[in-house]
Amino acid sequence: MNSSKAETILGLPRRPTLGDTSTAALLGAVALGLLTGGLGGALIGGAGGAALANQKQPLEFAVREYFKQKGLEVAFFYRAPRAVKVTFSYAPNAFWTVKTVMPDDLTNLSDEDRDDWLYGSLIKKELPKIQRKIRQLSHR
Repeated sequence: MNSSKAETILGLPRRPTLGDTSTAALLGAVALGLLTGGLGGALIGGAGGAALANQKQPLEFAVREYFKQKGLEVAFFYRAPRAVKVTFSYAPNAFWTVKTVMPDDLTNLSDEDRDDWLYGSLIKKELPKIQRKIRQLSHR
């Protein structure tokens, strides 16, 4: 499989790996994982650093990190089996909600591919539409 196919799913970007995460964000995820038994449990269970670095970021973590990089603060994250909804702040006391829902014909995706598709659709299709609307409203 060539790298362009490995980095996309149906033309959308896949979630980044944990190795692509900033150290501070990764330490926060590990701390949260220790409390919940998730990522931290994997570390304690003996998963090597290289193996951990190649794992995909959990969907919520990847979305929060992407929004943070764009200067948007996630206030609410909701995950349904085939959808994601995010409410974010783009200015003081100004919030907006963006969502993506998988089409019915994508029912055969694995859990990993489903999370990748939801991430890619949210950041490359839906968020840019909302950002255009926000810019239009701010120029009125």
